[in-house]
Amino acid sequence: MIKKTLPYLATIAAVGLFSSPAEAGFYSGNELYKVCKTERDDPDYFEKTYECVGYIAGAVDAFNTTREANKLKSCIPGNVTISQLKNVTIDFLQANPVDRKNSASALVFTATRKAWPCSKQKKK
Repeated sequence: MIKKTLPYLATIAAVGLFSSPAEAGFYSGNELYKVCKTERDDPDYFEKTYECVGYIAGAVDAFNTTREANKLKSCIPGNVTISQLKNVTIDFLQANPVDRKNSASALVFTATRKAWPCSKQKKK
């Protein structure tokens, strides 16, 4: 019985590997904007607020880790708060609705780079 099902399982696995391509990122700017703009009277307000700031903070941490791995300093000043990161991101998403279909992490990156551009840095 197992010998007969192995070819079918292999075929199903191969089809799964070549099915439709995934979007660039798992979370779109539209999804992030919707979560971040949840109104206070929404029963899921606190959950959505934590999801919003958690996503943005995680994305920024990932950018900074990549810069550090390339021996570069973060472009975002050390005194910037998570609330400021959230506000910059929401403002950018609100001002660029056409771009919200793109990857949320790419949009967080663009928003933070616009707010805090990197100066020309030499590697450490």
